[in-house]
Amino acid sequence: MTDRRRFLLAMAVAATAAKLPLSVAYAAAPASSAKLTAQDQADLARIAAYFNEVRSMQGRFLQVAPQGEASEGKIYMSRPGRFRFEYDPPVPMLIVSDGAYIIMEDRELKTVERIPLGATPLDLLVRDKVVFDDSVGIARVERGAAILRVTLFAPDRPKEGALTLVFGDKPLEFAGWTVTDAQGKDTAITLSKIDFNPQINPRLYTYGDRPAVERALQQRR
Repeated sequence: MTDRRRFLLAMAVAATAAKLPLSVAYAAAPASSAKLTAQDQADLARIAAYFNEVRSMQGRFLQVAPQGEASEGKIYMSRPGRFRFEYDPPVPMLIVSDGAYIIMEDRELKTVERIPLGATPLDLLVRDKVVFDDSVGIARVERGAAILRVTLFAPDRPKEGALTLVFGDKPLEFAGWTVTDAQGKDTAITLSKIDFNPQINPRLYTYGDRPAVERALQQRR
């Protein structure tokens, strides 16, 4: 399986659990939420408040696949439920969420796949309101020098996948995430040059209407 295909599968089935950038085997993923301290609860509240103030964002992403293959591109996101990953050439991939489905196009293989957004870890990040309730397992909250990491998993499917949210801290700023698939393979996304709460043309989240999307992209440049 190529790194590119593994990333797509990870997006589809890693329905929220987490892998920190430490040498932790995926098999050790918890089957239940950790006991959270008062500081953990406070940090989760800060993160939820932060996400709920971010209605849209655009910028750059760097993806590092399990075998170390690096890809770059542009990311757009609008709440609720919409995002677009445009990979720079020569990677022939496009990933778009229209709010209900994630559409993944591989121009090299000439294939298009559709996955329900709710079956992926990114659903948590693009909900209309982010709430860390009983539907989200919290494996751990870790703090370091100006960094905050939160380990999440799906309580009813703890072995299906993993998601680590990474933040710069003081001030809090979303920096990226790591997805771990069911085979324990990690795909890391790092964000850069992010503009928060810009006006984004909704046509960017429409798959299939290429002329309209091209016009929308031209307006952003």
